[in-house]
Amino acid sequence: MNSELLIETTGFKVTSPAEHILHVTIISKPMGAFTKAARAEFTDFVRKANGDKSVRCIILTGSDNAFSVGSNIKEFEATAEWIEAARLAETGLNEAIELGRVPVIAAINGFALGGGAVLALACDIRVAGRSAKFGVPEVKLGAMPTATGTMRLPLLVGRGNALKLMLTGEPVNAEQAHAMGVFEEVVDDEQLQSRALELAIQIASVSPEAVTACKRAVSTAMREGYLSGLKFEEANTVPLGLSDDAIEGKAAFVEKRRPVFN
Repeated sequence: MNSELLIETTGFKVTSPAEHILHVTIISKPMGAFTKAARAEFTDFVRKANGDKSVRCIILTGSDNAFSVGSNIKEFEATAEWIEAARLAETGLNEAIELGRVPVIAAINGFALGGGAVLALACDIRVAGRSAKFGVPEVKLGAMPTATGTMRLPLLVGRGNALKLMLTGEPVNAEQAHAMGVFEEVVDDEQLQSRALELAIQIASVSPEAVTACKRAVSTAMREGYLSGLKFEEANTVPLGLSDDAIEGKAAFVEKRRPVFN
């Protein structure tokens, strides 16, 4: 694994709790609020991780009582240029996560609000501690959940639930978010990191090529529609079936041994 990826900045720190897995903790203050510089650094990190074949899964979590609350509001400037630049920066990070090769598990340890909520939505799997809160309170500040937020939320929870969250700006607790479909799992707070790691180890143990193909097929369909996703699936089924991973996986099954994927 590239040692350049195991870093600590003012916004986040990275460790490797198991082979092929990176654990990223958002440490920016207050409450995981990203400065412009911290977000740029994190976007660059995500892109580098996706280019490192030894990385097979990323766990993203927060510190203290927050996953992230999005942008640092102290940096806000009431100019068209600043607002558009902020939107592009947030969108760039969220797109780097969704469109990247490496699956990202959001381990939501507390407040996921505003841009932090949208960041969680961009991740592939969301596991939350019972004390987690999820919300998009932008309407209370005269704004809306941009940087893909108005698109991602209804895809997960449906039109009515998405608009209920967006139009009231009120957060929901972990169980409510789970019932809506925002979170895939809710666990006790003290089990959050271990459960996220357990999932990451499972993902890292299977074929990296197949994992990426699944991730991109689903993403294509959700972004471009059923037929586009089906075309991606059709175009990639044969190449994937002839890949080194597929050959190794089938051989290991026949020989009753654990496959070794490079």
